[in-house]
Amino acid sequence: MKNQKKIKTPLGLRLIVWAFPKVEFIAPWLAKRWFVKIFFSTAKYKTPYGEMDIADKATKYQILYNGKQVQVYEWGEGKPVLFVHGWMGRATQFRKFVPLFTENGYKVVAFDATGHGQSDGSSSHLMEFVGIIEQLQNNYRKFEMIVGHSLGGVASFHAALAGISNKLVLISSPTVGSQILEEFRNKIGASEKMLPYFEDRIITNYGKTFEEYSISHNISRLRNTELLIIHDINDREAPYTNAELVHKLYPLSKMMTTEGNGHTRILKDEHVINAVLSHLKEPQYVSQSSFV
Repeated sequence: MKNQKKIKTPLGLRLIVWAFPKVEFIAPWLAKRWFVKIFFSTAKYKTPYGEMDIADKATKYQILYNGKQVQVYEWGEGKPVLFVHGWMGRATQFRKFVPLFTENGYKVVAFDATGHGQSDGSSSHLMEFVGIIEQLQNNYRKFEMIVGHSLGGVASFHAALAGISNKLVLISSPTVGSQILEEFRNKIGASEKMLPYFEDRIITNYGKTFEEYSISHNISRLRNTELLIIHDINDREAPYTNAELVHKLYPLSKMMTTEGNGHTRILKDEHVINAVLSHLKEPQYVSQSSFV
């Protein structure tokens, strides 16, 4: 196996991991407020050279969303397919998809969400991702398909619920709200005592519990959507059980499992890229569960 060059975690995130347990021990009331702020704060990773190259080949423009400039990218001509990156990701993470899709006559559309990549801001949240997708729909009418990675998959799912596309691909997407919170809590070394305050702030600010925004909570509302779920069995950020649950709850879905790709390398897997294109081209499909 080729050695993978590890992308360095931004200094700000490393400092948070070091400091949060200490702040919680000294001033729990302050830690609760900081927990919420950190959850919605973003950090921008250094863009690899390969992504810079694909960005240079894109047609770029910006849209204004909630007073922030959002960077949008286009490659190729034809019917539009939207790609949505995950938390602390970038549009150009889909660079390996671009040549195949454009060669097959599709226009690849992607954007840097607020607080990500080349877009304005230092914070964001799920429904901002969704709002940007809905605003982009005005430029492209209906997308032929939406492909979402990680949190971008959750946003893409909500867009599909709104009828923006009836073809959807979820790659490495978390589907259970409690697992997302648990992963975040562990990452920064916070205790379970932070969670009740967080849930209270979510209800106060957004009118729903955190779980009510999850895919698993809303999957019963999905109608007439051709869904492909792709997940690596060794994904440490969004455990494989997330994919299994949604596949079970939505029997008309197809599921593809990889091994050795983890959470992000999966976006470079040739078999994954070809499977996503095949899903787009198929007029109909038979659920894999029919053969079980």
